[in-house]
Amino acid sequence: MRSVSLAFGGTAVPLAVTWLVWGTTYLAIAFGLRGAEPFTLSAVRFLTAGALLWGLAERRHEPRLTALRWRRATLVGVLLFSVGMGGVALAEEYVDSGTTALFIATVPLWSVLLNTAGGRPARSGEWAGVWLGLAGVAVLSAGLGRGGLTGAAILLPAAMCWVLGSRLDDRSAGVRGPAAQMLAGGTVLAVAAAVRGEFASPPQLAWGAVLALAYLVVFGSLLAMAAYRHLTAHTGPALATSYAFVTPVIAVLAGALFLDEPLTLHVLAGTALIVVAVVTTLLTRSRPAGPTTTAPGHPEAVRVRRRPASPTSGPHASS
Repeated sequence: MRSVSLAFGGTAVPLAVTWLVWGTTYLAIAFGLRGAEPFTLSAVRFLTAGALLWGLAERRHEPRLTALRWRRATLVGVLLFSVGMGGVALAEEYVDSGTTALFIATVPLWSVLLNTAGGRPARSGEWAGVWLGLAGVAVLSAGLGRGGLTGAAILLPAAMCWVLGSRLDDRSAGVRGPAAQMLAGGTVLAVAAAVRGEFASPPQLAWGAVLALAYLVVFGSLLAMAAYRHLTAHTGPALATSYAFVTPVIAVLAGALFLDEPLTLHVLAGTALIVVAVVTTLLTRSRPAGPTTTAPGHPEAVRVRRRPASPTSGPHASS
């Protein structure tokens, strides 16, 4: 991952990659669901990405994981990938891809609540972001039908589990750590797919679904994460986490352009409220200098430890 990060060079390219790729992963999931069931699609995605990262760790001769780190990786992988991203794919059976992105964009707000529960008082700007975000969720939910409310009920716990999994992530295990997380999460998703009966009928190998899966693995789970690592190593937290309020807008527009998802008044109002909420939260959080900051927003990012800029600094990649 280091060589990939160095290849980005400046800031503009990795910034564009994180915005565009993470903004269109929800669209890719929607296309992928045309050929495979949600848990099957997610299992293949993370098992493949995890195997590729594991191969990279082997090539770099990284040390093997201890039993303790395997247990931690399994727990984090279930929270991040089985519940978090598996929930995203499942929810897209009920709600539009743009609406899904908006619900997941509330991750920074749940992070504020988790910080508060852990004894770190939230600032007034962070609380303002939380209330604005909850108002955006309420507006979105009001425009959803019965099936849409089912999707919302899946997405909110998925976002919360992503925050919790990011907090528990062991960021010191090199590439092998996130590889183990994805392999564990993908295995649980495969079991869930079997229990749900998704293997009863084989997936439809339509070109659109196959390309969508390849996009999710190569671009969504590998390239964008490398770009994000570069940003956290060479820029400030406000710029590095700017994807959190850009990607939901891109997701809504992509869904409208390529899937004819309606831009209703509820969607537009909810988008505005959630984007303003995330901007308020991130800008408030980035002001004081502290030992750590949470990299929120898209469910491919993890918690970041702030270090002096160096080619290898940045977050522990989760995907």
